[in-house]
Amino acid sequence: MQQISTQPKQFLVKKDYGPTTAEIIMPDDVTDALVKMSDGLFEDSAGLSHGQNLAGVIATELRVHQADLINAGCYEWLESAVRGYVQNSAVMNGQWQDDYEISSNINSCWTVNQFANEYNPLHNHTNCEISAVCYLKIPDVKGRRNLDSKKGKQDEDGNITFMYSASSNMPGDIFSIGITSFIPAAGTLLIFPSYLLHQVYPFIGEGERRSMAFNANYQIKTKHGGFIAGNQLGRPLPSWFIEGKQA
Repeated sequence: MQQISTQPKQFLVKKDYGPTTAEIIMPDDVTDALVKMSDGLFEDSAGLSHGQNLAGVIATELRVHQADLINAGCYEWLESAVRGYVQNSAVMNGQWQDDYEISSNINSCWTVNQFANEYNPLHNHTNCEISAVCYLKIPDVKGRRNLDSKKGKQDEDGNITFMYSASSNMPGDIFSIGITSFIPAAGTLLIFPSYLLHQVYPFIGEGERRSMAFNANYQIKTKHGGFIAGNQLGRPLPSWFIEGKQA
């Protein structure tokens, strides 16, 4: 299957607190391909649940195999985004040289079909160095609670929040930012270190909040093979990820 090579609309690596994170706006062809792929998984009665491995209080969380991403034409695009995040982070933190080379591999992937009152509690990810989530379908859930006592305050319904430290996060705090909240938008890909704590708030009312998440490993080496950073354990890809219909 030919892989999509369209450039992202935006590729922003930033440092709101200690670690760097990436906020990427995917090209329309990548977003459309992932929506179509996930539509097929949700319509397939044989789709395998991944919920038993996840923290979310969400009914429908399905496994995505490597071949699913390849057949959608998005596997190499996502791998390239991971490597771009790694290189930009190394540059920003003063740990990049021109003779360094990056390798990466997505080692697990799943789709999340979130509806009213479902949520993801505070958690992080294991057996990887990098985690990511891309948003495919997002309903407008803001303002539905309509609580008089909360007027003028930020509406967190449906948001994803990242927590790095227990700093105050008070308005006007000039010393540090420990928590940041992101309002999802369809076509956005967020990449972050796997240890970064995050949670997803519930919402009320109708609508489907669909996302696809994945974990990845990476290595940075010199052109002569000297190890610089990343995974040193040589973790094999899990069998469930590489099983399934071949590309």
